[in-house]
This record gives sequence, C-alpha cells and structure tokens, in this order.
Amino acid sequence: MTEKRKFASPILYGDGWTEEGLGALARKNPEVFMTRAQEMIDKGELAFSNVSSLRHLFDSLFYTEVKHQIADMFGNKRTITSSAFPLLVGGLVIKEVNNGMESVASIGNQLVTESDDAKKWTHYAGILVTAPHQAGLAEMEQFPEIAASSERFDIGNRLNGYMMSITGQAIEENEIPQIVSKCNKLGQIVDETVEELTLDRVTDHFGSATSAGEPYVLRINGTGTSLYQTSNSTLTRLSTSGNRITNNALTDETDLENARARLASFTNERGKRVNLPPSRCLILVPDALVGTARKIRGSEMTPGVENELNNWGPRGAYQSAVLSSSKVDDISTSAWYYGDFKAQFIRKWKLRFENATLGGTSTEAWLKQRIAAQYRMAYDCEVGAIGYQSVVQCLSGTTAP
Repeated sequence: MTEKRKFASPILYGDGWTEEGLGALARKNPEVFMTRAQEMIDKGELAFSNVSSLRHLFDSLFYTEVKHQIADMFGNKRTITSSAFPLLVGGLVIKEVNNGMESVASIGNQLVTESDDAKKWTHYAGILVTAPHQAGLAEMEQFPEIAASSERFDIGNRLNGYMMSITGQAIEENEIPQIVSKCNKLGQIVDETVEELTLDRVTDHFGSATSAGEPYVLRINGTGTSLYQTSNSTLTRLSTSGNRITNNALTDETDLENARARLASFTNERGKRVNLPPSRCLILVPDALVGTARKIRGSEMTPGVENELNNWGPRGAYQSAVLSSSKVDDISTSAWYYGDFKAQFIRKWKLRFENATLGGTSTEAWLKQRIAAQYRMAYDCEVGAIGYQSVVQCLSGTTAP
C-alpha cells in the first residue's frame, strides 16, 4: 500500500550536534539543540507525553533565539531568527497531526496516480499518431509523427487548510491533553477531507448525478462533462451503451463479467480496443456491498454450477482486488465501479502538505491575544480524469446517485 503523504517541517537547523546535555545546548548552541530535538521527535523519542509542564518548557525556551532556514512560496530558503518555544512545539504539533492522519482508514491513494504541478490549471493533451501505418512503412517513406490531438483534459486546483493556536492561558494551565487532541483531530480532518474529495471525484458524484453540475471530474477542452454516460454521443471512444451500466446490481460473478465485457468494448486514440490488464483493475464498492463482493472473490468455484472455476475467484483469471469505504455509502449504497482507476484519474498537488510557524513576544498575536504560538497547515489538491475508457459505473437500477 502506498504510504500516506504527511506534513513535514519546513525549518532546517544547524548541521550536527555535540554530546552536551540538551539543557546546556539550548543556551550555548540553540541550533544544535533544535536539530537534536527534531531528530528525537522524528524518531518518536520526544512527544507531548514527555512534557510534564508547558510552563516550564515555555520559561526555558521562549526567550532563546534560534537561527533557522525557511522556504518561501517559490522554494527559496532564507535565514531568520525565531523563539525556540514555538519551533520546538511546532515539531511536536506536526507529529501529533501526522498521528491523526495515520488513524484514518483511506483507499483514495489506490485509486489515483499522484502528480505535482504548481500551475492553477494543468492540461493533459490526448496523443495520437497523425498517419498510422498498420502495414509498416515503405522504403524512403517518412515516419509518422506523434502529436497532440484536439482533445485536452484539464485539472484545476483546490486550496484548503487550517490554523491552530496555543495561548498563554493554555500554557499556564498545562493543557497538553487538549492540545494533543486538537492536533490529532486536525490530522484526521485533513486526511478525511482529501479522502472525501478523491472518492467524490472518481465516482463523479456531482458531474454524473441525475442533475449534473460542477465540480466535474472530466473537463475536456475546458468544458465540464459527465464522466459516466449511457451512450457515446459525447464520449466517442465508448461503445454505444456508454460506461454506465444500468440494472447491473452486484449480486454474483455475472455482474462483474458484464462490467469487464463493457470495458473491453471501448477504443483508444487509434480506434483500437483497449486491453486493460486484470491485475490493474479494482472493484470499488460501498460498505453495503463489501460482503457480497468479497464472497464472489473468495469462491473458487462458480456457485450453482458443478465443477466450474469462478473466473473472479482466488484461482480465476480476473483476480481484481476489492476496495471499500463507508464514505462511498454517502455517495450511493448500491452503485459500484470496476476498472483501472490509476490509468484514468490524476490527483494533482499544486501544494503538498505545508505548515508554517509563528510565535514570540514580538509578534502581533502575542500583543493582542497572548497567543504564544500559531501553526498553519495548508495543501492544494484536486482530482481530475485524463480519459473515460478505463472505469465503468454499475447501477442497481436506472437512476444515477
């Protein structure tokens, strides 16, 4: 399973440390002290649980100035001086936020291909061969050139993020449990938000609804288009029945076979049948259908048929993994999906998980509200489709979710 993305500290301290005590280092060499402290945080050797008194930590570090580097919005590093207290606590906050993210069960990273692009709009041009020669080239004949087709897939951006503060009162009252709880919850919210966005997009929850509308996961040449359709009048590389199969509730292996056969009827940019490897295809179901899906996948023989191997079973040719989440039930408890999701969906990061730290007696926040430290977590993430022939949607009836 792909490892989850996490927040990382943008601050870099001095290189190396001596074997002096951490208390002495905080006074004699703040940069080395912070380097060692961050190493301990990263290894799990230092956490809020090791802090007996926030007031003692505040008194020890708040007036210790540390030179460190931060990256600006363009990635350029510059050296500034800040109080050691918000910096150290910031490392502890990030650790607890990441712990909260790890506690969230998610499947979104298995349904998309990750990509980084700093642009607000990312454009993926369809590729074609301008003069395909199926029979080969004659002697001295010019080789055909690969070029971009007139079909372009666009993916936008979606900025999100949260802030949290540690006040002077929280320090005085040693509110470590509340701070840890807030950090954990912040991490959970961030991870759940990205997960919900991903599932909304791969199911095209809004763009393929009965009353279709923004946001569309499929944008062709700048125009939002319903991804899942029952015809090929708009999406011309589909078969005449489209990539939405109606009246195909998931009950047995024949319903999976209907989905597989429909995928095999689609064509690529050259007008040839697509051929998706079964090993790359996934079965995405709501929690309401996960029992049925796993029962079909777990049966070696076809139920009700003597001595017939189940093609979708453990020894069958189509051993597709089952993915499920209760969050899919919020979209539909009966619709399910089959195909090569990663070939069709891109999760674009305009901004990876980023955090910023602010604190000290010279800050406006301390002057106006006695806020000792502030932390901001931000990210910019959107999911888009770069095709429409790799995944099919199956409905139990005829009404879209």
